[in-house]
Amino acid sequence: MKKVLTICVLVVLLSALMVHAIPLQQAYTEAQPGAGYDKMIVLDPAETYTGGLEFDDESICIISCGALIDLQGDRIIANDNGYLDICGVALTNSDSAAIKVNTAGQGWIDHCTFAGNYDGVHFWIGTNLTMTSNIFSYSERWGVWTDESTSRFLAYNNAYSNLGGHYKEWCAG
Repeated sequence: MKKVLTICVLVVLLSALMVHAIPLQQAYTEAQPGAGYDKMIVLDPAETYTGGLEFDDESICIISCGALIDLQGDRIIANDNGYLDICGVALTNSDSAAIKVNTAGQGWIDHCTFAGNYDGVHFWIGTNLTMTSNIFSYSERWGVWTDESTSRFLAYNNAYSNLGGHYKEWCAG
């Protein structure tokens, strides 16, 4: 009887320690339109989300009050004409830029924490991006990496302990 009780207690304790993770792609698939966006993804701060997301020609909003997105070597990519607003999340564990905004992409990154990624944010030629009140830390390379031909507004951001530097602008020639 004592062994059975001990085993039951161990099973309960181990199950309580297991982290339940939800794929970010699943949250995207289940999201509905809202507030003028094609997809309004509301993340529960009590949950951990895993993996990345890539989209074209859509307007996406990812919003939370502290949800963790463990990218597991992946990234969030807004491709050509993609629009991404993201607020209140922590992004970690990307083997590239945690958020990448490609040609003609646009959006707003607000009150997010980027920690332990290769790059925090990378936005490229012809993009239009606003970044306010974010933290970029412990990147293997850059906190923020941009091209000279982008339209950008950065305010109230903080960057530290990024091995390559905090802010990088690539200039042709």
